[in-house]
Amino acid sequence: MLGIGAGAAVAVLLAACSSGKRDSRVDTDSVEPVPTEFHADNDIAMTVSSIADAIRVGEALDTALYNFDGVLTDGQGRPLYSNLQGMPGEWDVDVISPTQAELRNRDVGDLLPDDLEEYLAAALNMSSVNVVHEYHDDDDDFKTVIYDFQGGYLRIETRKQVASNGLEGSLMRIIASKDLPSFN
Repeated sequence: MLGIGAGAAVAVLLAACSSGKRDSRVDTDSVEPVPTEFHADNDIAMTVSSIADAIRVGEALDTALYNFDGVLTDGQGRPLYSNLQGMPGEWDVDVISPTQAELRNRDVGDLLPDDLEEYLAAALNMSSVNVVHEYHDDDDDFKTVIYDFQGGYLRIETRKQVASNGLEGSLMRIIASKDLPSFN
């Protein structure tokens, strides 16, 4: 697969060759880069499963192993969402204590929180039977679901947010912990 720089060089070379003039010059600043598909290997389900497994067996969560800032993916290498600038949406993964870690998306974008919740539940072999608490506010602007993953809990919070340009998106906070988190 060609990178953006190689793709631009190929485009410049093709443009120069097809013009029929040997001394023609192509302004490389005006050549649009060839778009490449984004791919990353930081699957959110693998990340959450790893944290849950560590909690389940009583292993202390280590910031050196789990803290991460960057793009998390859907298992196919695709970002979970794009931000308002059309770039892959970024996440923060932080160990809060030896028995608790938190994941949060940084920006509003086209994230599909219900699909992400289903993906995480399936990755941890959980279903509605594992739900120990669920809350939705009246306006559906805030939702909390807490799952018991047999050895710990997964709290998934979704808050609707309106960006400065008026577009609405979701901010999510996913907390894996040994102890049952508060219900507020």
